[in-house]
Amino acid sequence: MIIPWGTDAPIYHRPIATVAMIVLNVLIFFAFPSPDYMDWSLELGGGRHPIQWLTNVFMHLGLGHLIGNMIFLWAFGIIVEGKLGAIGFVAVYLAMGACESALIQILVRPEVIRHMLGASGVIFGLMAICLIWAPRNDLNCIAFFQFFPTDHEIPILWFAGFYIVMEVLGATASQFAASSALAHAGGAAVGTIAGVGLLKAKLVDCEGWDLLSIMAGRKGQGGGKSHSLADNVRKRAKKSAKKKKADAEAAATGEDPSQTALRTLRGHLEAGETEAALSFYRGMRRKFTRWRPPDPEWIELIKAVLAQKAWDDASGLMRAYIDESEFPSDKIRLRLAEVLIRRLDRPVAGERVLEGVAEAGLTPQLAEVRRQLAALAEQKREEGVLEIDDEVRGA
Repeated sequence: MIIPWGTDAPIYHRPIATVAMIVLNVLIFFAFPSPDYMDWSLELGGGRHPIQWLTNVFMHLGLGHLIGNMIFLWAFGIIVEGKLGAIGFVAVYLAMGACESALIQILVRPEVIRHMLGASGVIFGLMAICLIWAPRNDLNCIAFFQFFPTDHEIPILWFAGFYIVMEVLGATASQFAASSALAHAGGAAVGTIAGVGLLKAKLVDCEGWDLLSIMAGRKGQGGGKSHSLADNVRKRAKKSAKKKKADAEAAATGEDPSQTALRTLRGHLEAGETEAALSFYRGMRRKFTRWRPPDPEWIELIKAVLAQKAWDDASGLMRAYIDESEFPSDKIRLRLAEVLIRRLDRPVAGERVLEGVAEAGLTPQLAEVRRQLAALAEQKREEGVLEIDDEVRGA
């Protein structure tokens, strides 16, 4: 048995609505004993009952049914609400529940009247949204093997993908007869439409780490201005379970927080978790304005971000390194100039960086690189490249 309980996905809003939905489900469970819930469940084969499209998603058959759904609602709800905010989350939650229930009640016509109920259809919708919005993030899970609990981090892509595929196969095998598999598969389909639609409408900002951006080779290149719901997103430090665990260990041992931070950053870099390393670095910089990693780790992070071709992120990292390192590398200065001139079409900013690199102190190879970059910057200026002449800000 695997129980998801947390995530390292960025959470920009406190999960107020997710908690409220859990509380509401629990209260309704105890307020409507089993003989009374039939009128509010989704009746199949007895016509259309629009009120049931919403009421059925708050009904549960037993305590085990309720607890299981609420655990999954928490794990995936905090991710979706973390990007949409409370109002947006409630709107999406209710809309998915109503749409999924309406489709099933209208399209499924069993030979005898049957009833369906539970929040799992909506939860599979949330699961599909998380798969689209945060496929590279992990779920923190507790797995029980032979009654012994162990901690695991499972990518959302694999966790959600496994569950959704299994339910789709189950619904297909039953020829889409009324079943829990059909409700789950229907919820996942509605969630997929909602997740993609909100992305396309720019009502949510996944900072370029959503499934569509990754598949298009644009990962990590988001973060631009978006509209409506996303305009109200106040970006906070991304708090992962790893960081919480490291902070707790540091408090218990009296370890210097800077050493704890360095160990966490190294762990992300050694594991090849570039986006997690960059997120952690930014969080530490916001929390401790004077904190900076040692030069070797800083340069390793810069190289990892450059390898992902996230040019804006890389230029900010290099600018911060050059400004704050005691002995900044000329290679990094030249690399920053190259990114600004060649990748971001900012020849003026690139020339300002080159001014800080004395050709006399360079090796012949680096001196030639500097001359080529200077010539390219001049060429771009003569071609009239449109550039907003502002400073490159450190990350």
